[in-house]
Amino acid sequence: MKKVGNQNSDRVHHNNAFLMNTSLDIILWGIDQETACDVTEKIFNVIKNLQGVLNRFDPLAEVYRVNQNAFEKEMVISPVLMQAVNQGVRDFYQTKGYFNIFAGDVYSSLKSAPGENVNLFATALLPEGLIEINKTDNSIRFLQKSVSLDFGGVGKGLALDGVSSVLDDFNIQNAFISFGGSSVLTKGHHPHGAYWPFSFRDNDVEGEVWPLVDDAVSVSSSKQGSGEVTHIFDPKTGRVETFQMAAVQCKSAAIAEVLSTALIASPQKEHQQIVGNYNVERWELFQER
Repeated sequence: MKKVGNQNSDRVHHNNAFLMNTSLDIILWGIDQETACDVTEKIFNVIKNLQGVLNRFDPLAEVYRVNQNAFEKEMVISPVLMQAVNQGVRDFYQTKGYFNIFAGDVYSSLKSAPGENVNLFATALLPEGLIEINKTDNSIRFLQKSVSLDFGGVGKGLALDGVSSVLDDFNIQNAFISFGGSSVLTKGHHPHGAYWPFSFRDNDVEGEVWPLVDDAVSVSSSKQGSGEVTHIFDPKTGRVETFQMAAVQCKSAAIAEVLSTALIASPQKEHQQIVGNYNVERWELFQER
């Protein structure tokens, strides 16, 4: 972790760490060093605690244990996970099924052989056919062996929404938080401007600046890694749709994450209706050049 601060009235504090398998950058200004350290520590704890719930690869994480056992038996889950599951159901319907946290194993099969496992996926299109949710005792049970929870497409957004609550608790007026540059949360404005300027690092996208004030932005690409492996598909066809990158600006970082993924996965004719189900300030799609 790196901390940098100066001694003028608008002192800037910059912290960098590696969480959720990506770089986390925190910029705070207009507060003293002690407060900045307290805020940063709280932010790290919130994210680490959420990771301890949602990580599907860590044997100590709750989602990992649920994925291993919930087909064989009903499992009581934490309020944090139950909230995420219930939001996943709402996002499924609001995105017309193009964002789905319940079909992790089926998605993996689809990604390994695009277009060849669509029939397998077609049996798992509705949450009601995948998972039984008992809100009375906070328990869930998988209804198909292929079901697994996967919050990879929204985890950073959920974390940033938690960070937003921390900033509010400390009454932080001005902040810029970035998860690897693709998921961003802002409070207030830049110390030398009326907003936080956001622009795309991709040379194929024209250098347009989005002004952010108390906003979140998510940028998703259909391909990832140095090998540019395709990782977002239309779940109903197994194909990659026309647009290869999506950017969404709204108040909730989690919603921005959901939509930036769903807009890539879905055909163009569905976009307006999907976006219309959320409170979105701005969104754009880009084709590969």
